[in-house]
Parts: sequence; C-alpha cells; structure tokens
Amino acid sequence: MATRSLLGLDIGSRFVKAVELTESRAGLSLTGWARAEVTQPEAVPDLLRDLVTRAGWRGRRVATAVSGRNVVVRYISHRRVGDAELANSLKFEVTKYLPFEPELGYVDWERLEEPGGGIADAPGAGGQAEMRVLLAAARKDAVDEHVAMLEKIGLRPSIVDVDSFALGNAFELRAMASPAMAERTAAILDVGAMKTSLAILKPFSSYWFTREIYVAGNDFTGEIARALGTDAESAEQAKRVQVDRVEEMKLAVAPVVEDLCQEVQLSFEHFEQQFDRPVEAIWLSGGGAFTPGLADAIQGRFGKAPSRWDPTEGMPVAEDVNSSDLKGAAAQAAIAVGLASRVRDEHA
Repeated sequence: MATRSLLGLDIGSRFVKAVELTESRAGLSLTGWARAEVTQPEAVPDLLRDLVTRAGWRGRRVATAVSGRNVVVRYISHRRVGDAELANSLKFEVTKYLPFEPELGYVDWERLEEPGGGIADAPGAGGQAEMRVLLAAARKDAVDEHVAMLEKIGLRPSIVDVDSFALGNAFELRAMASPAMAERTAAILDVGAMKTSLAILKPFSSYWFTREIYVAGNDFTGEIARALGTDAESAEQAKRVQVDRVEEMKLAVAPVVEDLCQEVQLSFEHFEQQFDRPVEAIWLSGGGAFTPGLADAIQGRFGKAPSRWDPTEGMPVAEDVNSSDLKGAAAQAAIAVGLASRVRDEHA
C-alpha cells in the first residue's frame, strides 16, 4: 500500500485550522497541524500562504469545505432504480430542492447504504421499493472562488466537502478507536463563530441527518459584550478564559442559548420521526463549545449531559507536530480532521 497524505483545511470566520493525515500500512496518523486566527477576513489568502510556508506539510493535496447559504443538503426518498436512471431522474427533480437554478450549481448525489453495502430503505416506505438518497449542491461561483484562492497559494484542492459531513466523518473516525461511541445514536454540535454545524448519526449506518444553525459563538460574544460593557474582543477573551463574572456571562447568553437549543430540538424531533429512534448522546466541539452555561442548558433541555470530545484522541501523532497546541485546540479541530480523513477513500 502506497503512503498517501491529505490536508484537511477548515477555513472558519474566526480561525483557520489545518490537519494533515497520512495513511500507510501502519494505519492512519496525524502528520501535520496548524491554526491561525483570522483578524481581517480580506487577509485570509495571505494568512493561508503564511500558514502553508511555515507548516512544511508533506504534500499539497487538500480537502476543503464550503458551507452556509450557498450550500444545500437534502435527504430525499426515491423509488429504487439503477444509477443511470436515478441520475437521469434527478436532472428533472432537482429544481424543487434548490434555491437557485441547477446550472448555477455543482450538484451531486449518493444513495445511502447500510453496513455491508445494502441500499437503505426510505423512512416510512412501508414495504414500498423506495430508497434514501443524499442530494448536495453548492453554487458554482462560491466553490470556484474558494478553489481559486487555494490554487493561488500553491495548494491542490482534490475534495470539496460540506462542513457537517466532515463533522460526522470525524466522529466516525474517532468511534473506530472507541467502539462504545458507536453504540448509541449521537448528535454532534460543532459551535463555530458564525454557525453551528449539527450532525445526527448512528455511526457506520445510513441513519444520518445534517444541518447548519445560524446561532453560534459570535452571538454569545455580542451578548457578553453588552452585559459586561466591553468591546467584542474583550468579551471573546472573557468567554474563553472565564476567570470572573461567569454568572453574569451565563445570564447574558441564556436567551441566545435557548434559541440554539430550540433549533436543535426541532432537528432532534425531525430525526426521531424519520427514523423512529431517539438521540441517545450529545457531543460538543468547536470554539464555542465552552461558552458559559451552554452545557448546562443542553442538559436541562434534553436531559442528557453533553460530552466534549477530542477527534485526535488515540491517533498516532508525528514527532514534529506541536502536540500541546493540538491538544489545546482539539475542540476546534473536528471539521479539519473529518476533511483529512477522506484520505482513506481518496486514491488520487
């Protein structure tokens, strides 16, 4: 087996996170890690160029992701047909799922399978010959601009994914090393600065649901700034460090946290109605996962204490990787790890 490396690049609105995973005969190992804070959005290309220069990664192939309102993900039911007929059928059906004309987007689909390769039945099919199909689309202009920026700094984008898919892939990778994580249907909440990525899944099955929720870290920071009478940067620091005035911060963010919990509950209800199975565990990641009062509010709403997880735990790490920084930022690394994990099924 030839050694292959892939860089997972998560370009967030607050931080850029990069993880390189290398697959060899010995298995998967983490061979690169870097992150940088985004202080000026217009300076992201220069920040990335500096990151690439300093990191000294083994390769230049990269898996990246697009997200936000330029991306559409739908789980649809379709009668059981072959690939050719499905592709032809979706050409005509896709318009009802997209907020833009199909020719303005990149459209992809995949029928969902159970472990062992069997096609997944559509929920509520009632014995009818229907299957579950994942449909994903992204506006071409957004994808092309993203890819062009990476190519300009010498990277070679080989995979363009979606944040919430990468989040689920990172969780499944972690569950491979800890089988107990795979026993329960899990909801993974990655709380970023601008959005919260949600993936609900039973690992290694066709039971998947993903969504982006536009309540996240910046909303929490804004409420803390108002409550403490300070600027956004000072409020962000207070939120991260939590040395004093913690109860004030909890009270300040409580209404926004409630909004987030409400959206999460709606997603749970949709998943449980579709698949007739409950969400059994909640996992938190992302820089906003440590927001004062967030974990308590989730436990109070859902009766389940959320757990924070490290997507790199148990993974061999190369000696030249800054392990202390990696562990300190583990909550932020999930999407980048999920992107880089595509090296397992990428043969370019």
